[in-house]
Amino acid sequence: MTKFPISGTFIDEITYDIPSSNWSDEQWADDLDNMKKAGIDTVILIRGGFYGKALFPSKHFPSLKDEGEDFAGLILREAAKRDMGVFFGLYISNLTWDDGDAGSEIEKNKIFIDEVLERYGDMTSLKGWYIPHEVGNDVFNITEILYSLGKLCKERTPGKPVINSPFFLTSRMKGKTRLTPEETYEEWRKILSKGGRYIDYLAFQDGTAPLEEIGDYFAAAKRACDESGVGLWSNVECMDRDMAHAFAPVSFDVMKRKIRAVAPYVEKYIMFEFSHFLSPQSIYPAARNLNRLYVDYYNKNPFVRR
Repeated sequence: MTKFPISGTFIDEITYDIPSSNWSDEQWADDLDNMKKAGIDTVILIRGGFYGKALFPSKHFPSLKDEGEDFAGLILREAAKRDMGVFFGLYISNLTWDDGDAGSEIEKNKIFIDEVLERYGDMTSLKGWYIPHEVGNDVFNITEILYSLGKLCKERTPGKPVINSPFFLTSRMKGKTRLTPEETYEEWRKILSKGGRYIDYLAFQDGTAPLEEIGDYFAAAKRACDESGVGLWSNVECMDRDMAHAFAPVSFDVMKRKIRAVAPYVEKYIMFEFSHFLSPQSIYPAARNLNRLYVDYYNKNPFVRR
C-alpha cells in the first residue's frame, strides 16, 4: 500500500479556470512519472470535450489540438506504461449544459462515447468514465444527467466504474444557495435515489466546505451515498479558494487537516489537481514547494486510515 493519502488526480487540459501549462508531450510524460512517485495510480481526464473542444482529433467535435495531435491518446499510452488507470471525462456542452437540456447532452454523449471507444476501447489503461456535470444540488436536470449518462457508460462498457465530483453548497460558495449538512444529505439522498443507480463513486470537492465543518459535510454525504450504494471519495482541492482573484496552491497545513478530517468517511482521495498545484514541475513555484512538503512528510509519516 502507498504511504501517500492521495492516489488519484484530475488532468484539466481543456482549461476553464486555471491556465494552460503549455507542456510538450515529453513534459507530460515526465509529470506522470512525478505522479507515480507521489503515489498516484488513477488519472481522470476531467473533460473529454467542453464548449465544442475535444481532447483528441474527433470526427464529430472540433478538436482542441492541431490535426494529428492526440492528447487523450498520449495520456492513455503513458498511463499504461506506468500501470496507471485512466477515467475518461465525457462531453459537456458548457457550465449549464445548454441550460439544462438533458436530452441534447445525452445525445451528444452517445456520439462522444462511441468515438472514444472506437479510438481507445482496446487500451488497458482505460478503466472507467467521469461525468463532468458538477453541481451542489438538484439543478439543470442533474438527476436525469447522472442516471442517463451513467446508464450509457454501463451499456457501452459493462463493469467499468463511473465517477462524478459534486460540490458542497456552503458559505464558501459565494452567490449560491446554501445547504446545511442535514440539507445536503436530504438533497443528495433525493438525487441519488434515481440518479445514482449507475454511479459508482461521488468525489465531493472538499474545498467547498469550511475547514471547521468539512467532517460534518462528508458525514452527511456518506449517509446519502451509503443508502444508494454509491462509494464516497474525497476530491482534495490543492488550490486555495480563498484567494481573491486567482487560484494558488493551498497551504500544506490546510491540506493535511482536510485529509485527516474526512478519513473516517471516504474510500479514496483524488485531487484537483496534481499538475498545477502539486507537481515539482508546476508553473507555480509554491506548488513545487508543496510537493516537497507533501512527499517529505508522508515519507516520514506514512498515511494510515483510521
